[in-house]
Amino acid sequence: MPLVRGEHYFDDHFTQVPNAWLRDSRISFKARGLLAQILSNNINFQLSIRQLARTNKEGRDAIRSAIHELVEHGYLERLPGNQDNEEIWVTKDPRRSDNPIPPVGKSDPPRSENPTTKNTKKNNKEDIWKLFEEFWKEYPKKASRGTAERAFKSALSRASFEEILAGAIRYRQDPTRDDRFTKNPGTWLNADAWLDEYEPSRESVAEIRRQKEKAFSESFLRDQEYAAANSTPAPKCKHGKALPLCLPCLEELS
Repeated sequence: MPLVRGEHYFDDHFTQVPNAWLRDSRISFKARGLLAQILSNNINFQLSIRQLARTNKEGRDAIRSAIHELVEHGYLERLPGNQDNEEIWVTKDPRRSDNPIPPVGKSDPPRSENPTTKNTKKNNKEDIWKLFEEFWKEYPKKASRGTAERAFKSALSRASFEEILAGAIRYRQDPTRDDRFTKNPGTWLNADAWLDEYEPSRESVAEIRRQKEKAFSESFLRDQEYAAANSTPAPKCKHGKALPLCLPCLEELS
């Protein structure tokens, strides 16, 4: 007797079960669990009582009892049998049945701002201004602070604080930047200028060169140590000398 998942208005959105279905006090928890398991599969996926009994703790009689509950209250509908004369049951919307779900208690209240949400927003606002103070400290020009604050808050929706701050530091250290033509912070932020490429400072160039030289030296020393540890000593002759350096032995070989 296959149980078939039917097509419903909430398909293709993970496993969704309307709250009213799960709160229907006319059916047992056992029946609600069976309904949820059927709905967790794709449309037209079939489950058998034998399979359900094998993969769950409920026995076949308990599963049949749950099926009768779901049929009685409009969650399952019987269809003509298949070629093996097996009964087929398909899930359906009980709102369209002769036995619709009765209203239970009050409907879910609309979501409203509670004190916790307000406090969270307040904390987030304080965090943003702390980040702005750090940005303001690093940016090379202090002008139009109000505009800069608004632009900074907007910029955080397009990039991380770390990206913005790193861009500001690069801009400050750019040796080609002229203080007379330095952009206002609000203008710089609104232009997403943290993405711009700047010339590295002389200190940065020297540090990069130093790091490259250090890495080369370390690599060379590692290669020398590896070669010494894995080299094979030259063969010695009967006189105890290295074969290429022993003239008598070379004469004998020739």
